[in-house]
Amino acid sequence: MSETYDVAVIGGGPSGSHAAFLLASAGAGVAVIERKDGTAGAPCCTGVVGTGYVDLVGVERDSVVADARSAVFISPSGRRLRVESPVSQALVLDRALLERRLLERAAAAGAQVRTGTVALRIDRRDSGFELLLAGPTCREVVHARALVVAGGVSPGLTRQLGLGATQRHLVGAHAEIEMDDVEETEVYLLQDLERGLFAWLVPVGGHLVRVGVLSPRAAKAQVGRFLERPEVRSRLRKPEIRISQRPVPVSTLPRTYADGLIVIGDAAGQVKPTTGGGLYFGAIAARAGADVIVEALAAGDLSAKALSEYERRWKSDLGAELRLGSRVRRIYGHLSPRQVDAIIDRAARRHVADQLLQSPSFSFDWHSRMLMSGLFRGLLGPLARPRLNRVGDRA
Repeated sequence: MSETYDVAVIGGGPSGSHAAFLLASAGAGVAVIERKDGTAGAPCCTGVVGTGYVDLVGVERDSVVADARSAVFISPSGRRLRVESPVSQALVLDRALLERRLLERAAAAGAQVRTGTVALRIDRRDSGFELLLAGPTCREVVHARALVVAGGVSPGLTRQLGLGATQRHLVGAHAEIEMDDVEETEVYLLQDLERGLFAWLVPVGGHLVRVGVLSPRAAKAQVGRFLERPEVRSRLRKPEIRISQRPVPVSTLPRTYADGLIVIGDAAGQVKPTTGGGLYFGAIAARAGADVIVEALAAGDLSAKALSEYERRWKSDLGAELRLGSRVRRIYGHLSPRQVDAIIDRAARRHVADQLLQSPSFSFDWHSRMLMSGLFRGLLGPLARPRLNRVGDRA
């Protein structure tokens, strides 16, 4: 006889695990379906988050490998802009450990976690959904009244469920390498290699450095090109590295709910268009989604009309920031190398970064307004004041 749950969560990454934890903590019967079996390598993610994510999710201290109070931005011709804050603005996480801990916490709250398992088929039934699962040793069928899709970028699945797919994507690539003399985060604006490309080096202790790029295409190849730059290559300790890459959505699903289901995290496109980071926004969406599903289960109404409240809530929290972040991304993608040089040069001479950091509204997580202001001041001078829609108190 197959098992029946209130909610099946497809994907046991950070967003899915957090949603499962919140649902199980509220008394729902939850199954988490996670394709990785726990022996896979580290996720393709640098793992840099603001303190807001730690506060929201409750990250355990041993998942934090470094904190960041400063960074240097480097233009195509080598102009530099250094920014520093007296307090920690960002933390670097051990992503693999974070994912294990979040899954363990969901299980401790009562969720049934199935690792190394994929949903081969998902069919609608009058009572909800029927899932055919393939696990480590056998196949099984489970039933769920509601479904949460949180399995990363999943265009095939979201199309199958009638929600379409995210339309615009970048490609992120990541590796962990050994380097000398990387004392703080370095961000390289690489318009000379390709418009819209940037790369970063993030030190995590000793000689270990996380390198990554966010590119319109071919991110893995762009990592290789970036590491060949003389100022980078001269500090490499080992030339052989393993590079992983993944698609990064920079647009949201046309709709993130339907009868009996919601979509959260990368699968919904709830990702910062500026940096490709999705942990914090995914956690915010997970909380909104869990709250709405708990309310719907209690009311006995899992219709699309009832679950549309989820989309209203996450858009209230994230919509304006995502829209403004998309504008910043499009502007950056059209800048020439000379324009990027001019922005960095002018911002450094006029202390634009210091002015923005000292603003009471500055936030690592809600930064699109700050970046837009920096772009305008860097391009047009200190009197430029772009007329932007207000992006909440946190932006």
